[in-house]
Amino acid sequence: MQKNALLLALLMLASGSAWAQQELAPSIDSGPLNLKPVAPQPDKDGVYLAGPGVTSPELVRPAPAAYPPDAAESDPPHLVILSAVIGVDGAAKNIQLLNLRTSAFDKFAIAAVKQSQFQPGILNGDPVPVQVHVRVRFFRLRPAIPILQSDSKTGGWQSFGQDALSQDDPLKLRRGDMPPKALNNVEAEFSDEARRGRFEGFVLVSLVVNKEGLPEDLQVERPAGHGLDEKALEAVRQYRFTPAMRDGNPVAVRIRVEISFRLGQGYSR
Repeated sequence: MQKNALLLALLMLASGSAWAQQELAPSIDSGPLNLKPVAPQPDKDGVYLAGPGVTSPELVRPAPAAYPPDAAESDPPHLVILSAVIGVDGAAKNIQLLNLRTSAFDKFAIAAVKQSQFQPGILNGDPVPVQVHVRVRFFRLRPAIPILQSDSKTGGWQSFGQDALSQDDPLKLRRGDMPPKALNNVEAEFSDEARRGRFEGFVLVSLVVNKEGLPEDLQVERPAGHGLDEKALEAVRQYRFTPAMRDGNPVAVRIRVEISFRLGQGYSR
């Protein structure tokens, strides 16, 4: 798989770098250059990001989210992405919705995360507050279980929302940025092939919202096939946003959007 190949390549690169350092230590005119790791730094509220030196919290006792009572069985699957700070007591605090659009599912997802118990992140053997992302997927009328999304393992993502907070990638939102907001809702149409074959699913599309709020660089990250990928791209190209804001200025950021395809209530599996 690509992920394994990438990991192998990184391991080979790391081992090669170690060998090179043994052969020739970095130096400057005044002598050898001693490189020291930078200690993890919290934000102004004392909250850390998981990464080198800071272990990510773990979800040890998830609480299921109830399905909205007014939602119909024919409603498409829905994904809620939340940002939260896991405190030293293992409780989720400062829970914020990262979806571009609000829905009836949001309050049930937030309630489930509040009731869940986490193992806090660790720095130098001590628990510290760490910011995480939690996804709650609702499918039909089943209770949804929160899943902790570890940035250190996935590189961060959001569906219908921002990517993981980053201080390095200019296309990722940083702490304090205002994410883009959708101004319209363009429904994706079923392809003829999918309708004839009664295929359902969802397509995950990555895109850059530029400084004018227009979608650019669309990529299908999780295809559904049967012509649905093309229909999802057609819909997302018509999206319009208020751009993300950083220090009062519009900036381009990359987000991910999940397009769900469900046949009408008259179709049953």
